[in-house]
This record gives sequence, structure tokens and C-alpha cells, in this order.
Amino acid sequence: MTKIGTFSLLALLAMLVALGGCSVPVTPGVAPAPDGSGTSLKTLDGGTVSTAELEALIAEAIEEPCVQELEVPAGDVTLHVRIAGDPQAGEVLIAINGGPGMPSDYVRSLEGLVGEELAVVNYDQRGTGRSTKPPSGDDLASYALLRYVEDLEAVRQALAVERVHILGHSWGGLVAMRYATVHPERVRSLLLMGSGPPTSQARTVGFSSLGRRIRELQREGVIPRELPTGDTELWKAILPAYFSDPSFEPPDELKNVPIDGTINRLTMSALGNYDFTQEVSKLDHRVLILWGEDDPFGLPMGEATRDALSNAQLEFVVLENCGHFWQECPDEFFSRVRAFLELPPAP
Repeated sequence: MTKIGTFSLLALLAMLVALGGCSVPVTPGVAPAPDGSGTSLKTLDGGTVSTAELEALIAEAIEEPCVQELEVPAGDVTLHVRIAGDPQAGEVLIAINGGPGMPSDYVRSLEGLVGEELAVVNYDQRGTGRSTKPPSGDDLASYALLRYVEDLEAVRQALAVERVHILGHSWGGLVAMRYATVHPERVRSLLLMGSGPPTSQARTVGFSSLGRRIRELQREGVIPRELPTGDTELWKAILPAYFSDPSFEPPDELKNVPIDGTINRLTMSALGNYDFTQEVSKLDHRVLILWGEDDPFGLPMGEATRDALSNAQLEFVVLENCGHFWQECPDEFFSRVRAFLELPPAP
């Protein structure tokens, strides 16, 4: 398209605005000027914007997924929810980040899956990011696993969809599995990356493995022997242990993530000694388990989750040259996820 009239431009902009309720990123202060040229629009300050520039903006708007942000009431908290794509147009994947005590920013790379067939949703868990904290303060009941489960259900209801795919990473995998045991009819499939296991015993084994990895990297001088005491500073210091290659440069949303250690400790205390293997064994959903071959929590923790899902239609994949986060092995990760969700290959 090399030339476009004012009225056809406006019609196209209006159509794009109507799609999914998202706004088109048009330069502020631009207004159509019926000068009859059909090659430029006059701005409010008397200048002009060429139709080529507007066409470029429109093309960018078409390529980028429609993104909406909602505040969703969930019992004693309000959850900040981000929706990429149109949940009414196809299927929906809800992503649950790890932690607990971390915001959801680092899972936004999953929005690369968005298309006509799929919308991707993530949310800040209770007390983190832009979600509110429970008014009860340090009450353990406010951070019980079933509270996290019902938060997820509140998000699903806000989307007005009957069934969803759920991707849980690390701690988020624990939430995803427990949600499936409580609301099995709402789950299309489960995707678990580096998931927490369904028993506290397997979790203890995993954290022992992580501790050994940290001490190994301390001996090698990669991680300082004297660890910081602040939660966020401690996270930054030990982050190399979570990667197959400790020198991997993580994206900012991982490296600079704020950690709320209080929420982490309250949630883990509320979790206590747990075992919902029996409940998980009843799930007959399609399940994809992805596990980095160098995940610091160790393969036995991934195998514990695999073995517990004894009745599921399960695929278990070990990702080579990968640790705990898919950001280190994005090509294989996204290829596996796309295939499992029956999405077209990435362009």
C-alpha cells in the first residue's frame, strides 16, 4: 500500500480499535485533516504525519498481540491480570509464575505464543507486583495453597471461559496441579516447567540439590561465599545456580525481579508437610512436563512429579543445556509447547 485516503485510514483505525478492545498506538495529538491529498494527516499543532508513518504504526499494531490489564477481585485480595490476545476467539493459556513472592513479569515471554488460536494470560499472585496483600497481614491462612488455587479460579471466571490450558513454572506448577485436582473440569491441559512436586519430601530432596549447586559455584568463585541478607540481593547472588551455564546473562525481568521473602516464608510455612499424590494420581488430563537437564533441583524432583501423574496422558521431556528457566533454552521450549498445544510453528 503506497497511498491511502483520509477516510479509509480512519475506517482502518476504527476497525483495529474494535478488535479485542485494544487501542491502536497512534501518535498522541494526531487528528485527520481533510486536505484532500490522501497522503498525509495534519496534527493538532499544525504539522503533518505521512500515511506511510501511520501505515507502519498500523502494521505494528497488527503484529503485536492485543493486551488488556484487569483488576480481578479474589476473596481477600485484588489480582492484577494481564491478557494478551482475545480469550473469546480461541483457547486460553494461563501462566503461573514461580516463587512464591515474585511478580509475574518474567513469564510475559510466553506472549510470543499468542495468535488467532490462543490467548495468553498471566497475573501477579496475591501480595506481589500490582496485586494487593491480604488485609490479615501475616496470617498463614491467607497464604494457604488452596487460597492460591481459588485466586486462579477467580482469574478464569473473570475471563468468562469454561476451560483453560495452565502452564505452571516452579512453584506455579504446584498451584497448577492442585488447581486441577480441585477444578478438573476447568482444565484442558497442564504444562509444567521445572515444577514443584506434589510432596514435601520430594521438595526437600530438590532443595538439597539446589544447596549443593550453590556451594559448588561458591567454591568456583561464581557465587560469593558471604551471601547477602536481603531477599532481592540474595536472589541476584544465587541466580547463576539456576542455569545450566552459570555465565548465562538472564533478561532483566529475571535478574531484577523484586523478591518478597515474607510472602515466600509465609506460603511455605502454610504449605507445611504436604502430600497430594493421591489426588494428582486421579488426573487424566493431557500433561506436558518439561525439565531442564541441569535444573539445580535435580531430575529426581521432576521424576517425582511425573510418577505421581500416573493416570495422565503424559509427555515428559528433558531439555538439553537448560536449567530452571526456559529463557536459557527458548527454541526447544517454545517448539515443545507449540507442538503440545497444536499451534502453528513460529514464523
